Amino acid sequence: MNSIYENFTLSTIPSDEKCSQHRGNSAEQDSEREVRPPKWTKTLLVVFAVSLVFALGGLCILGILYFSLSVKLSAQETKSTHLGVSKELSALETNSKIMVKELTDNYTRVRETLFFYKAFAAQMKDWGGKLYYFSSDELNWSSSRAFCVSKGADLVTISNQSEQLFLFSEVKEYYWIGLNDLDTEGRWVWVNNQTLNETGVQFWHQRVSEKSEPDNWRGNNANGENCAIVKNYHNILNNWFDASCSSMYKFICEKKVRQ
Repeated sequence: MNSIYENFTLSTIPSDEKCSQHRGNSAEQDSEREVRPPKWTKTLLVVFAVSLVFALGGLCILGILYFSLSVKLSAQETKSTHLGVSKELSALETNSKIMVKELTDNYTRVRETLFFYKAFAAQMKDWGGKLYYFSSDELNWSSSRAFCVSKGADLVTISNQSEQLFLFSEVKEYYWIGLNDLDTEGRWVWVNNQTLNETGVQFWHQRVSEKSEPDNWRGNNANGENCAIVKNYHNILNNWFDASCSSMYKFICEKKVRQ
């Protein structure tokens, strides 16, 4: 029996060693398998790295585009604001010029009116928003008009029947009025460039047996009669006469005081 056990013992020991050796080899093989990564993992890592690079590049490009767009928008806003401010300043400048012109015109008008009052207070009449100066001196037509203009006025323009009646009540002699046909014979024009057709009134003296006024009589002047006078005549509405512009008469200046 002892021999049998000895044999059994001897036979079992090598078997255990072989098992342990076999297990050791298996463990070494498993560790080698765990350390070595498969090939597809490396491929994925490479693809991921390339994708990350492209993503970063795309972000950089987007950042550059955004910055460029921001600069352009800012420039446009600045330009738009500048244009708006320029327009406002231009409008203010225009309004200022208009206001200055209005103030200057008003000042000139007031100054001329005051000057007219001071110069002719004793010989001046106020009627219908106008001032009338009836001269005591006699001048030819051109000199009469020049005198009136130098005082901020002009020779009188008769534009309606009421004004005609007022003037008739004031005149006692012959007076120049602001009517002439110096430029074109027969085309009578007031000093304000209105024609008789435009004013719609005319009060020429009418004759029954002879030619009525204006008759352009050349008895005293070969140039005829090209300037008009008003006479204190018996017919109130027929007292205009043409006369030689070089003749010497008194005159009537007129100035508007209400625009």
